[in-house]
Amino acid sequence: MTNKTIPIFYACDDAFVKYTIVSISSMIKNASKDHKYHIHILHTEISDEMKKKTLALANENFEISFEHVGKYLKSISKKLPLRHYYSKTTYYRLFIAPMFPQYDKAIYIDSDIIVQGDISKLYETDISKYFLGACHEQAMEQVDVYGTYAEKVVGVSRHEFFNAGMMLLNTKEFRNNKILDKFIHYLGVYDFIVTQDEDYLNLVCKDKVFWLSQAWNTELTDGLEYSYDATGANILHYIMVNKPWHYHNCRGADIFWSYAKETSVYDELKAELDSYTDEQRQRDKESAENLYQMAIEETAREDNFLNVWGDKLPLV
Repeated sequence: MTNKTIPIFYACDDAFVKYTIVSISSMIKNASKDHKYHIHILHTEISDEMKKKTLALANENFEISFEHVGKYLKSISKKLPLRHYYSKTTYYRLFIAPMFPQYDKAIYIDSDIIVQGDISKLYETDISKYFLGACHEQAMEQVDVYGTYAEKVVGVSRHEFFNAGMMLLNTKEFRNNKILDKFIHYLGVYDFIVTQDEDYLNLVCKDKVFWLSQAWNTELTDGLEYSYDATGANILHYIMVNKPWHYHNCRGADIFWSYAKETSVYDELKAELDSYTDEQRQRDKESAENLYQMAIEETAREDNFLNVWGDKLPLV
């Protein structure tokens, strides 16, 4: 066993932590026992009951701790413009580098992810010359409207746009290059409303991304296709409205439930699935349609980000 501890971060609230529990459970089951791991869960409001259920997953290889970000959030609140369409948890991944200076490298993972591969192999990837390692955002590559949005609004090629739901972070370079400050600066310049913080991250990290095998972030939703067995990938990411706890026929649902049934939140998740209504599913459909239309409208705006600021980049 190596002495190196691999730091892994999630960010969630009390409503989402039950999915985090399933994700962590899958990771623990498939991780090499030749390493030690420390899972940090960034939050501001998680109940003692859910903390207890999560901490029960810890073992001799995996340490789990909850990290309250309230104090840090307050320290930067004057320069951080929280808008109505942002959940504060979307920002937490940007706090990892400044809040944890003891780490020069870390993994960030969204809660709607199943980890089927050995997470230590991801961590061992050399990203010393990059800000981060990530996978291509398939919505941008495979759906023309979103790809056009990436290129005509954000100013990033559809083939060089990453999904921020799983990132191998070079936190040392994040600190050295003041990535959080640049992120906050762009928040004050323009309101990206399609993929929100992912848009900003792609703008700030442009040309400094190490491209990981897509198997480390295989996005599962209707319409996306892969040249490999998607359900056999190292990481399955249930993006957009494609959630197994809302849809019986969700792509890759059987894999999610194979892990969920072994956790303390299984009954709660099954109840959520069984109680999800047709009205809620209709709202999901409308939400997806609205996002698609929003990308079209943003692209058509004469005063979109690239049209106004493109010839002035970089602004920081």
